[in-house]
Order: sequence, then structure tokens, then C-alpha cells
Amino acid sequence: MRLLAALLFLLLGLSSCGGMPAKTQPPQEGGLTPLYAARPEGVYKGGALLPLYGLNWFGLETCDRAPHGLWSGRSVAELLAQVKGYGFNALRLPVAPEVLRDQGQVASWARTGDPAYPQSPLVGLRYVLGKAQGLGFHVLLDLHTFRCDLIGGNLPGRPFDPAQGYTKQDWLEDLKRLARLSLEFPNVFGIDLFNEPYHLTWAEWKALAREGAQAVLSVNPRVLVAVEGVGNASDNGGYPAFWGGNLKEAQDDLGLGDRLLYLPHVYGPSVHPMPYFSDPGFPENLPAIWDAHFGHLSTRSLPWGIGEFGGKYQGQDQVWQDRFVRYLREKGVKVWFYWALNPNSGDTGGILEDDWKTPVWPKIRLLQSLMAAPSGQAFDFLPAEGEVVNPERGFAADSYYPDEPSLDAAAKLAEARAKGFEVRLIRRTYYLHAFAGQDSLPQSFLNTLAQDLQSAQDAGVKLILRFAYRPDENLQGSPTYCDPPKERILAHLAQIGPVLRAHLGVIAYLEAGLIGPWGEWHSASPEAALMDPLPGYNEGNQPPCGRQNYDRKLPNAKTLEIVQALLQEVPGRKVAVRYPMAKAKLLELAEGGSPGTYPSPSAFSPLTPLEAHGNTLKARLGAHNDCFLASENDYGTYYYVPGAQQELEKEYWSQDSRFTVMGGETCTPTPYVPPGESDPAAYVYRQFQRFRFNNLNLNYHPDFLSWLAGQRFGPDTLLQALKRDLGYRLYLRRVEVDRVHLSPGQSLTLRLYLENQGFGGMYNPKGLELVFVREGDGLEVARPLGSGFHGPPPGEEAVYTYTVQAPSGPGTYALWLRIYDPDLPDDPRYSVRLASRLEYRDGRNHLALYVHVR
Repeated sequence: MRLLAALLFLLLGLSSCGGMPAKTQPPQEGGLTPLYAARPEGVYKGGALLPLYGLNWFGLETCDRAPHGLWSGRSVAELLAQVKGYGFNALRLPVAPEVLRDQGQVASWARTGDPAYPQSPLVGLRYVLGKAQGLGFHVLLDLHTFRCDLIGGNLPGRPFDPAQGYTKQDWLEDLKRLARLSLEFPNVFGIDLFNEPYHLTWAEWKALAREGAQAVLSVNPRVLVAVEGVGNASDNGGYPAFWGGNLKEAQDDLGLGDRLLYLPHVYGPSVHPMPYFSDPGFPENLPAIWDAHFGHLSTRSLPWGIGEFGGKYQGQDQVWQDRFVRYLREKGVKVWFYWALNPNSGDTGGILEDDWKTPVWPKIRLLQSLMAAPSGQAFDFLPAEGEVVNPERGFAADSYYPDEPSLDAAAKLAEARAKGFEVRLIRRTYYLHAFAGQDSLPQSFLNTLAQDLQSAQDAGVKLILRFAYRPDENLQGSPTYCDPPKERILAHLAQIGPVLRAHLGVIAYLEAGLIGPWGEWHSASPEAALMDPLPGYNEGNQPPCGRQNYDRKLPNAKTLEIVQALLQEVPGRKVAVRYPMAKAKLLELAEGGSPGTYPSPSAFSPLTPLEAHGNTLKARLGAHNDCFLASENDYGTYYYVPGAQQELEKEYWSQDSRFTVMGGETCTPTPYVPPGESDPAAYVYRQFQRFRFNNLNLNYHPDFLSWLAGQRFGPDTLLQALKRDLGYRLYLRRVEVDRVHLSPGQSLTLRLYLENQGFGGMYNPKGLELVFVREGDGLEVARPLGSGFHGPPPGEEAVYTYTVQAPSGPGTYALWLRIYDPDLPDDPRYSVRLASRLEYRDGRNHLALYVHVR
């Protein structure tokens, strides 16, 4: 297409950054590229008809080497998501050899609206193809010219010219480069062999097209080959044809079978005043001309569509476009590409105004009349790659009081980032041994606690809190630390509670702590008797406060009272206990069970969906394993002796953590792997998955973390897999609305198809909100969808259906989903980003759908 506004690009200038070497990308997962086929009814994918409602988006064929419009401050994803919402599902991307060969500089303005846009021309094309794939666009790659300065009215009109330094072999090699991209990106359904070969006769172009097709199909036999028409060097039926529009002499499939798709170009009066536009019979004289140029292909059962058409859509050109769209409907054409998305095509304009944002509704509505017209609309997302950083999940930094008298949460984040971790959790443990003999906590400590909580909020993170009185286990020759009496602990909790409640939003959850060395619920002091010995365990003679009496770890009535008090001080938050036996015994005691006995098998009953996320003791007790993968029993986390009881406890924790929290740390340099396991990395991954880990201490055990980083797992390391999969990972697979055209205040039905691909669940409730954002003035209308949202359990999928009232003001609205923290609703740092390839901004997920209120 002619670009009569080329001076605009020269004024905008080119980037001063050099290109970077292209990187070979691995093939997409999922086996072979989808098989596309062209038949008289249209294009098929995997045996199903695939209507292609397309736009041309130019820029990559120019010496700017980037799609135009990014200078407007909008990103590739934003622009594509907007037009996707209008019903378009395909793109024709014109490119030049300079991009395919990674030569020259990408225009500096490419990063104005899209800071992530690569500086390499070829990597930039891959970036666009990836964004298009993520948003569900099928792509036709068009070799538009053989030199980036030969565009617009200077198009070469032939696929190569040795006199201008570009040979036939160059052309064939560039077609192979395009074909290799179609292997890399399965959404590339076709290769347009060359744009508007108007200097050639049909006989010349037909022979070359066969050669070009063979070059493409030798690389990817499962992709389509698009062949345009010629100009007026061949028989045009007595009617001058637009460049690329003359297929009068095309009578067969060029020996390509269902690999061939004819894609002529045709325009109206705003591009060139053809004599037949002045005919008294205009526009009803046009169908016969179109039949002569390309419509006759239907009678020969040859597949065809339109590679370019468009115009200003004013005056006579509007009459022409209206008649041509009617012609396409009459012919049943289901493959077409409008010129253009861009507004900066001088003789046609685009479907967006010059601000690259405001839709040109008359054109869009015309084109929508060519689309299938369901009352609703749906969008299927591809999953995101790598870690999706979100609150309340992932690796956690740690911090200890009084070693660190105050928490500098921002510094903790920076420290973790320097190690390659984006953390949103900090484990803050408060050792209160200095106050163990005091009936009340000093105000200075309470002030420190409040300041720490505020520091966490300032940094946008959440805390896992533990309070403990014993920073060590009373080894011989070391200081002695004692559990305080129950009454003193309860008094301290009564002081701590108001501080915690004032900052409840930044608390992810608490670990029960308070009893035993490090608050890990073993070696309890016999004097305070906050826990009982395990049945059959003989403590023998112990020094004051106990020493290594590991098996004084059975909860008793005092333990239960302390846990219930802790839960009361932090309404709505979960408290994690150290052993599955401990939770089972607490629940048994709460039901009037006998003290001093190991919990009965029936006490190891995991949460059911009906019990989950309630305010009961069972629903609010979570888990933490601080010796994960240390041994067969994780150093006493489970029943010591292998067998039925140990497996019962493991399975109990595995199933219970579907609906509660599981965290902790490792305590050995390398993991325990059972004899006979041939793949240690796969075994370790399965254990994290089995126990549904939400988080893991980043700093302990450091050698274990190094081991994870050194283990290959899939395409990367085991450490990277854990970064990705710890905690929840909500993949929005599909979104549907039952209608896109609405009256003010009318209701629509929204369906969200969500899959939790992470290890763990969303243990704290979230709020859900659909935000309508009006195109043009950015007016926002938020509609609450509900509270208490936890998403599907790990490894499961669910469909969520909502009835939503449309805005009262007319306009076109983009749909955004906000999953927010009800305790911190105005802070987007605590909102949830979906693990789908979509645009995420200001704590909102763009659903790639638009509705029209009128």
C-alpha cells in the first residue's frame, strides 16, 4: 500500500541504538505447528473453519523497523487488545528484508509507548508475533518490499532486482526466514510471497510464485502460501486493476493444492480515480469488474480472500466500500485484511484516529458487518511464561528481632532482588526472651512492632509473623531460655493484638510459635507444661526449662488456649502449626478429646470444600514445615517410623493444604531423596507440588537453595520452576460475555474460566471487580463482583459466572478485571496479576474484550 505520509516518519526520526544479534528461540510446546488448509469456503485450522477478520498493521517494512504508532505512548499489547475487542482476529504484517536479517536500527520511538520493545529489528518482530499470539491473533507475514526505502509509491513491483542489489536467491532465502518464523509462532498461518508484483505478467509471476512457495514449504509444509495478483501488464478484462488486484488469468492452484490462498488487493476512489468509478452505473457496475479480476476464482473452486482494501470512507469512497463489503458477503468471503489499523496511511486513513486511540466507528461497524455476529464475545488467553510476581506467595525473605531491631522492608526487597528474587513476603520472627519474665511488654517494643508493620506496607509486601521466647534450644554451655507461663503469654498477646489488628492488611498469616525453641513446638519447658510429652516418651531428669527434650511436643489444653487467643487477636487470618499431628490434636481437644494421647486416625480429616475458608478452628489452622525434605520424616515433622501412620499424616497435610496455607523452610544442605529415585529434581518438584507449598524461606538452608539452582528441570533449573509455581498461579484461560451491544444500565453475563496452575491456593480472600474503561475520555465505572474470592484450589479449574450492570453513559468500554486485597483496596501492589498473556496495569487485568453502550 502506498504510504503518502512518509514525511511524518522522517520527522519522527530513527533510533540511535544499534541492533543486537538475533537469538534463536525454542519451538513452541505442543508438538507440530497447527495444520492450516485453504479451501473454497475459507481457511481451516486443524479441520475447523477459521474465519480471518484482519487488519494490516504497517511499519516493520519501513526503515523504522517497528510497527507504527508506538510513538503515541501505547504499547503493542494495548493496540492489539483494543482492536481485538472490536472483533478482529487476524493481522497482516508487512516486513522488509532488513528486519528479517536483523540489519539497521529500530526507531527510538518504539520504546516510547512500549519500553520493553527490543532494539533488535528481528527480535522486535518476534516480540510483535508473541504479543499477537498471546492475544489470539492469527498472522499473515507479508514480504512487502526488497528494500525498506522502496515503499509507498516506490514499491518495486517485482520480488527481486539484481540491479538494485537484491537477487532471486535473496528473495527465496528471505521467504525461508519467514517460514522459520511460522514454525516458531504457530499463530502465523501464512506467508504472502511478495506484495503487489505489478511490473510482472501473470505468466512471469505464476512461475516465480511456484518457486517461492516451494521455498516456504520446504521449511514448513503446514503453513499457507498467499499469492497476490499482478497489475496491468497482463489481460485485465478491459478494466484497469489496482496493483496486486489482477488475477484474471489465474485458473488453477499452481500445483500447490490446499497450500495456496489467493489474496488480491483492491481499492476505491480515495486511492486512485479509476475510470469505472465515474460510470453512470456506479457502484452497481463494480461486481462485474471484481468478478473479472478475482471473483471468478469462486467458480473454479479456488480459495481466495482479500489481502488489502480500504479507504477514507467519505463521499464516493464510502459508497465504494459499502458496495464492496456487500460483494464480499454475497461471495461468502471469510478471509480479509483491511488497510489499515494505522491512521497514518495518507490515502486511506485507518480504523483509529490520529491519536492512535479513538476508534473510527463508521469503518469498524462496516467491517463488523462482515464478521460472524454472535450476541456475545469470548477470548482465549495463552498462559504466561515464567514467574508471575504476586502478593502472599513465592520465596520469602526473613528477618529476626532483636538481631534486627527494626525492619527495613524496602532494603530486604532490594537485597533479594540483587540475588535474583522478586519477593512479596518477609518472614519476621520476634524473639521475646528479654520479656519472658515480665508480665507486660514494654511500649517501646509495641512501637517497634507497629513501625515494622508500617515498613512492610510502605514497601508493598506482606509479613509472615512469628513470636517466640526461646531463640535456641538450651544446649549445654549455652544460655538457658524458658517458656513463660500460659497466663503471661496470654497477657502479651492481649497487648500485641491491637497493634496487629491496626495493620491487619499487611499480615499474610502467623506461625503459631510462642512455645519451645524458635517457637517450633518441641522441647517445651516442663515447668510451664505448655505441651505434653508424646505417649511413651520418658523425659528423664531435665535441667531447668528443659534441654533437647524434643518429644515434649503434644498439644494440651494450654496449647489450645494459646492458639485460640492468637486466632482471636488476628480475625480472618490463618495460623500455621508445625506438625500435622499438632493440628489433629488441637481439633480433637477442641471437641472434648482426651489429653495426653496421640490423635486418633479420625482426627486426621482434611478440610472439605464446604469447611474451607470459614471461621472455624479447623479452617484457620495452616501448616509450616521447617525441615522440608530433610529426611523420610522431615526430622520429626511426621510420625517418626515409616509406615501407615507416617503416610496418613503426609496425606492429611497434602489434602488439608488445598484450602489453607503451607510454608516453611529447608534445614539440610541437600534434599532427602529415597533410594531408587532416578531423577532427584523431579522428585523434589513433586514433593513441593504434593504439599502445595505457598512460600519458602529464601535464606535457609542456603546450600539447599544452591542445590536447587544447580538442578536442570525442564527448560531451566529447578529453582526457576519453584519461583514460577510456589503459591497460587491463576491462569485465566477464557473469558466470555453474553452480549457486546448494550443499552445504558443493561445487564450482561460474564464468565471467567480460571485454572490454578500453582502449587498452593489463595489462602486469604480477595475482592473482585469488573472495571469498564471508556475509550476516549477514560471514564471508569467499577462494578463489584463479590468478596471472599479464593479462586480454584491448586491444580483445579473452575468457571465463575457474574451478572454485571453496564454503565449508564454511552460509549465503547474496555473490560478490566481487578482482583484486590479487601484490607488494602486502593493499593495496586497488593492486587493479583493473572498468569495469562494479557496487559496488566494499575492492578488490573485487561480482558481483551470491549462492549458498546448506546
